[in-house]
Amino acid sequence: MVTAVFATILVSVQNKSGDISDLLSSNMSEIKAKSLSNEALMYSIRQLNEGDLSVSQTGVSQSYSNFDVLDGTIDSIKYVMVGSSDTLRVTSFVTANVNGKQTQYQSLAEIYYHDSNLFDNAITCSKELSVTGHSDIVGDIEENVDIDFNTIFGSTMAQMRAIADNDYVDPPNNVSPINGITYIEGDAHFTNHHWSGSGILIVDGDFHMTGGTFDGIIWVEGGRFMMSGNGLVNGSIFANSDPDEQTKVTGNCDIYYSQTIVQQLLSTYNITPDREIKILSWDN
Repeated sequence: MVTAVFATILVSVQNKSGDISDLLSSNMSEIKAKSLSNEALMYSIRQLNEGDLSVSQTGVSQSYSNFDVLDGTIDSIKYVMVGSSDTLRVTSFVTANVNGKQTQYQSLAEIYYHDSNLFDNAITCSKELSVTGHSDIVGDIEENVDIDFNTIFGSTMAQMRAIADNDYVDPPNNVSPINGITYIEGDAHFTNHHWSGSGILIVDGDFHMTGGTFDGIIWVEGGRFMMSGNGLVNGSIFANSDPDEQTKVTGNCDIYYSQTIVQQLLSTYNITPDREIKILSWDN
């Protein structure tokens, strides 16, 4: 009888030991999954903060393969704008591996996210833009935007002028060269079909382009901005015109937003668009 009782107790202990082992394994798997999911959220915030990811109103979803971290994988991260346009909901989806057992988990954070990166636009204007004729504009247009050179470029116009590769005052039509950083004090007119320029062009006065090609970023301060004829711009344009000045695109000109050109210039001159990120909530 004693032997039978002892055997029963031993079997019971062994069963409970198995249950404890399973419970510990399950708890460890969940802990690993939570840790991995938090790591994925921190990775997403670094991406946003460093400008490696831009989120529009429609949101972004990133899926990964073989993104191994902490004995598991980050499967995907989803970014969705909610409520006001400054609140971003980030959800991370992960799979943790513990003793051959997989546990899927997700964590959620809400972030105040304000990205003033207007370099994503083909044209950004401080007033309304008039578009007529047969002009072709490929890319976003933002009108009636309060734009400030210092805020957007991270330096003043005077500081940019000090490091400019070319500095002109009241230049003739089709002035050349226009490359690197070019500062023009006075009006800039480009009319020759064979004219070409590139880089960052800052015009403190009127800008009028009827011919030629420019690859890069154009900033027009205070004066009239007009493109007409057959001018071609690849990159991004800022027109910070005074209220009484004209801002117009007409004729058969073409303006194409080029992320490649813009990002290369921002990298070359170490220009970082202003972003503000603050964690509002964190749920794991």
